[in-house]
Amino acid sequence: MVRASTPDYGEVIFSKLYPGNTTSCEVLKETLGEVERVLESSPHKRQRTLVRLDGGFGTDENIEWLCSCGYHFVVKGYGGGRANKLARSVSEPEGWHEGPTSGQLLGVVPAEEAPRYSRQTKTVVRRWSDAKGKLYTDYLLSTFADLSADEIATLYDGRAGLEAGIKGDKRGLGIEKRRKKSFFAQEALVLLAQLCHNLLAYFKEWLLGGTDAGKKLGVERLVREVMAMPAEVRMGRRGTKLSLKVAELHPWARVLARGVQARFPPSGWRTILRKI
Repeated sequence: MVRASTPDYGEVIFSKLYPGNTTSCEVLKETLGEVERVLESSPHKRQRTLVRLDGGFGTDENIEWLCSCGYHFVVKGYGGGRANKLARSVSEPEGWHEGPTSGQLLGVVPAEEAPRYSRQTKTVVRRWSDAKGKLYTDYLLSTFADLSADEIATLYDGRAGLEAGIKGDKRGLGIEKRRKKSFFAQEALVLLAQLCHNLLAYFKEWLLGGTDAGKKLGVERLVREVMAMPAEVRMGRRGTKLSLKVAELHPWARVLARGVQARFPPSGWRTILRKI
């Protein structure tokens, strides 16, 4: 499954399910083409768009295509063999320094050793060891050649919000295991999950924006803790007033009540905290 989203407000722009033998590098152009259609993109908008991609997308062909389209990007490069070769071009030990992530070392690859594309790029090598002492190496490519290695690594690490959102959707919306017999049924399930995700994102911002729940809760906790809150709704005799009765001992009851009171005038909704 490929997904494109905007990290600032959590909306999923585009989701699509592919056969299991499809690789990431095969779907980049189609994905960004669909994103451009949805956002009605233009060459001017491309120049103001930052694309962050994992290593599965980072082939030379895809990076050159991003360069030709005018996008700014921070991409993890494809291939561990090249990462090790680039790491050897960084002088030891003065070429390495501690990065923004604890235990991670960063080095800038000299221009004459770095991959070359139709636009100026900067190549940063990352090196770290796991708990067993095994050494790992990868490299980042970015059009922001004026940024430091630390700033480029921090920009790339901003993908963590998207990855956390995908994990939350898998557990909160039940898309971790797609066992439909038909591929089209599985595809419909993915689209329904995208719709649910966006409705929850709008709900959180609209009703819970600025509250503790709006800041802390992802999709999984929003579904399990807020949407599953026991409550009663009652309509007045004339049908003009609605009362929302929520359990006063629920940890998010008062937050929900404040959101309702802020969004609806007293003549519309009112919230009552009671034992349910």
